[in-house]
Amino acid sequence: MSESEVQKVPLLVEIIGEPSAGKTHLSTLFPKPALFDTTPKGEGYIIVKRMYPLEWKKRYFRVKVFGDFLTNLKYVKTKGDFFKTVVVDTSPDFRTLGAKAHLKELQKVKQRKNLMPEEWGPVNTKINEFITVITDPEKMCLNLVLTSQMQDEWVARKTTGRRIRRGLPTMNFQAGIRLFLQIKRKVDPKTMQYIAGFDRVCTVLKNRFRNQVDETDWKGALEDLTWKGIKELSKLEAREIVE
Repeated sequence: MSESEVQKVPLLVEIIGEPSAGKTHLSTLFPKPALFDTTPKGEGYIIVKRMYPLEWKKRYFRVKVFGDFLTNLKYVKTKGDFFKTVVVDTSPDFRTLGAKAHLKELQKVKQRKNLMPEEWGPVNTKINEFITVITDPEKMCLNLVLTSQMQDEWVARKTTGRRIRRGLPTMNFQAGIRLFLQIKRKVDPKTMQYIAGFDRVCTVLKNRFRNQVDETDWKGALEDLTWKGIKELSKLEAREIVE
């Protein structure tokens, strides 16, 4: 097999964190991104404009309803090598749009206010179809980055005081790499005491490209918060990377 025939391996990455942890910024460091902003206020353009001042209008896509996602995806597909990564910011907001679209279909038969738990199946199936189309080497063959938020944990109608992930349920096993971004106070390595300033800390929750049993291979933290650092996590050869 020649180098031109080597199978490309699109990365499916989930980036988790609180607001302002740097999720959108890190996601736009992936090669040639198209950012699909599904948030209610649509503020992702600020990051894209900062990262790509001359191209931001071409790389930023507002997703107000579920159908916008398919429309924008078709456009991305027509642009060839201009795009190498699709960023969905955020995945829970995207799932909410899917739920609203499905609820609208159900309301054609009977007025409904919310989906029943068993009715989320078609929504999840549709989202998984998008994920497959984007990352399938035989289809679009693009990297896909999904950002996920944090929310309060509730038990018996009371908050526990813990913050838990809010994202697509399937990312636990679907994503190849899962990253958790946090902003923490700086610590003096000599005294282990807090000092002025803050650090952005990235924990690797999952990395299917490395052996978690082998301490010499597994990396539980990502210190290089760049595309280069993420590529090194994947252990893929340069000719296998989608960039």
